[in-house]
Amino acid sequence: MRITVLGGGPGGYSAAFEAARLGAEVTLVEKERLGGTCLNWGCIPTKTILRSARIVADTRQAADFGLLAEVASVDIDRLRLRKEDVVTDLVAQVEGTAKRLNVRIVHGAGYLEGPQTVVVHCHDGSEEAIESDAVILATGSVTFKLPNIDHSMDGVWTSDDAVDLSEIPKNIVIIGAGVIGLEFACAYAAFGSRVSVVELEESVLPGGDKRVARSMQAKLEEMGVEFFLGDAVESVERVGERMRSTLRSGKVIEGDIVMSAVGRVPNSDGLGFSEVGIEMDRAAIKVDAFFRTNVAGVYAIGDVIGGMMLAHVAEDEGVAAARNAVAVFAGEEPTATVRYECVPACVYTFPEVATVGSTRDSLKEHGIDAVQAVAKFAANGKALGEGESDGFVQIVADKKSGRILGCQIVGPHAVEIVHEVALAMHLGRAVTDIADAVHAHPTVSEVIKFAARDAAAKCDL
Repeated sequence: MRITVLGGGPGGYSAAFEAARLGAEVTLVEKERLGGTCLNWGCIPTKTILRSARIVADTRQAADFGLLAEVASVDIDRLRLRKEDVVTDLVAQVEGTAKRLNVRIVHGAGYLEGPQTVVVHCHDGSEEAIESDAVILATGSVTFKLPNIDHSMDGVWTSDDAVDLSEIPKNIVIIGAGVIGLEFACAYAAFGSRVSVVELEESVLPGGDKRVARSMQAKLEEMGVEFFLGDAVESVERVGERMRSTLRSGKVIEGDIVMSAVGRVPNSDGLGFSEVGIEMDRAAIKVDAFFRTNVAGVYAIGDVIGGMMLAHVAEDEGVAAARNAVAVFAGEEPTATVRYECVPACVYTFPEVATVGSTRDSLKEHGIDAVQAVAKFAANGKALGEGESDGFVQIVADKKSGRILGCQIVGPHAVEIVHEVALAMHLGRAVTDIADAVHAHPTVSEVIKFAARDAAAKCDL
């Protein structure tokens, strides 16, 4: 069986590798470096930058730990080099896996010419038409650019520009208080920038849990970040060496840089999807539960289908699509899906945020009777010893059965310890299963146990 994957990000290369493991002859088409947005401009470089920012923030608190230390300063060139080294290392590992699995890599701009035909304008100037038994579309997403802002203007950035690390601005205005906006606000505030964040909605991390939003806004304000919520940037102009942002409310904010962090949109324009009859919903490709498009033999996964635009979601979707494509070719029914209700989402701010499943408010809207229990890190020995006692674990469970339906964490190592709850949800377990499990002491994960214990006491068990 021949499979062509269009797009070499986490979803694309995961699909290609799984298909190869299942015995397919695989071609992976990528116009830039393997790794996509995640490895090259998103997850990995931002977390590398945030690690450096965390060190700076920690040195500011050295006296609280009985230490005498100067506040770390930023060497922008070394910071950029370290970021690039991390990215290059990971990209090389992906390339190595492709070679080991005999996945053929074609570098160039590809597009879908027919249901099973991908045409590639290769970097060497040649053109290649690749025929396959199945095609998996994994073209990812691109940064959304606000139409009322001239993004070609000096001093206007997207997240792609921010990870280039050309400078640490003295003053930066960030448009958008979602995950991208808050992570960069956290990093630049730690580096010493004066940060202003403008958000159209009335809270940060819009659409999420209210307790989480309030907690994160308070912590970032402690770092010096100023928020303009329920407002919008109407216009941006350059005045001398400064950028002037005029808000809908009439307020004017000046800074060295204006960064648009209003999210990403599916990358489907000009790739031939509509021309071959693939059904679209705006820019996103429509798929069924098995990642099949309405065109036989064509699958789609990752950001290009919308939904949860997360690298780990794309990876699981890619694996599922590859398994389904191989199964269908063999005359079998597809079975591989992704359980989105058990997928964690993380924000790498100080402190970290991690969520999985539903909030109690959203469950209430759907008529589900749920209980909620909260345990705080302020009562946790390890968190206190590490000087990271802010935050909480909030567990949501079905009142009758105790089955875990969601969890929200703000606090130390949140992005690591959330997986205990995600696994429990994946297995359909109840809060009593976590409450009864022995947790090592002292660990921050004990807070999950205490929240689960309190939730169990509120259930009809």
